[in-house]
Amino acid sequence: MSNYIELLRALSAAGLLVDSLESGRLIRCKTTEDKGLQKSGWYHLFDDADLMTCVYGDWRTGLQNTWIGGSKPTPEQRIIAKRLIERAKQERQQEQAKQWAKNRIKLLSLWDEAAPITDTDPAGQYLMNRGLSVPATGVLRFHAGLDYWHEGKCLGRFPAMLAAVTSPAGELITIHRTFITSQGQKAPVPTVKKLCSPAGPMAGGSIKIGNAVTRPDGRLGICAGEGIETSLAASVLCGVPCWPCVSANGLAGFVPPPEVHNIYVFADNDANQTGQRAAAQLAERLTKQGRAVRIYTPPIAGNDWLDELNSMGATV
Repeated sequence: MSNYIELLRALSAAGLLVDSLESGRLIRCKTTEDKGLQKSGWYHLFDDADLMTCVYGDWRTGLQNTWIGGSKPTPEQRIIAKRLIERAKQERQQEQAKQWAKNRIKLLSLWDEAAPITDTDPAGQYLMNRGLSVPATGVLRFHAGLDYWHEGKCLGRFPAMLAAVTSPAGELITIHRTFITSQGQKAPVPTVKKLCSPAGPMAGGSIKIGNAVTRPDGRLGICAGEGIETSLAASVLCGVPCWPCVSANGLAGFVPPPEVHNIYVFADNDANQTGQRAAAQLAERLTKQGRAVRIYTPPIAGNDWLDELNSMGATV
C-alpha cells in the first residue's frame, strides 16, 4: 500500500490528477493545466512484476518520467524494469501518434472553415478596437461561429479570430482561438483565448506573422512576444515582425529559424515577473547558441506592449 501512496504523490508532483491507480495499460488523465474534458496526462503502471514500475508524463509539455517502487532493485529487477519502460514508451508513442493524427484532421477542417480577416468582419473590428490594424498575413483568420465549451457544457456560439500555431519547421500544431462578439469585443465567456488540442509537440511553436527582416549588417532579425495583440503592437513600435509564442512558457521555449541571428524579445512587464523570467530564459538559451538577443520590457509594471502602444496614442 505504501508504494501506491508514494506513486500517487509522485504523479501529483508532476501535475497529474489521479485519484486511483489502474494497471496493465496506458491510462489518460487530466493535468493541473487541462480545462474542460482535456486529458493531457498519461501513465502506465506495471505491478505484475517483482518490481512495481510506472512510466508517466504530459503530452502537452513533453514531460516523461519513471517511478520505481520498493527497496533498491537487484540487477535482474533493473533489467525487467528497463524492458517495461521501453514497452510503455512504445505504447505511448503509438497512442500519441493516433491522437495527433485525429487532432490534425480537426485542425485542418477548422482552418478551412475560416476566411482571411478583413477590416469589416468582427475579427478585424476586434483588432481595431484594441488599437491595432489588420495585418497582411495568412496565419490569422476569421470564423463566423464556434461553439464555446466550458467544463463539458456548451455556453453558446461566438465568432472567433483564429491563429495558426506552427512548429519550428512550419507544420500546423494547433489553432489559437480568440472568442469575440459580432461587434468585435471580447466574448462574455470564462476564458476568451483557447488553444485547440495539438497535432504535435508544442515546444518551440509560434504564430509566424510576417518574415524575418534583413538588418543593415546583412543579418536577419525577428521579434518574439507572448500574445497576439501585444506582439502586433511590438511590431508597430519597432518596425520588425513579431511572432507571438502564445504564452510565457511558449516564449521561453521559442525556436527561431536557424538562419536568423538577431532576436528581439518583447516581454510583458508582469508584476509576478513571469514574462520577464521567460524572456531571460529564452535569451540565455539563444545566446549560448551564438545568437544576438535583446530584451525589451514596458517601463510600467503590469503593462504589455499593447498598453505601451495605446498610451503613446500611436496610429496604426
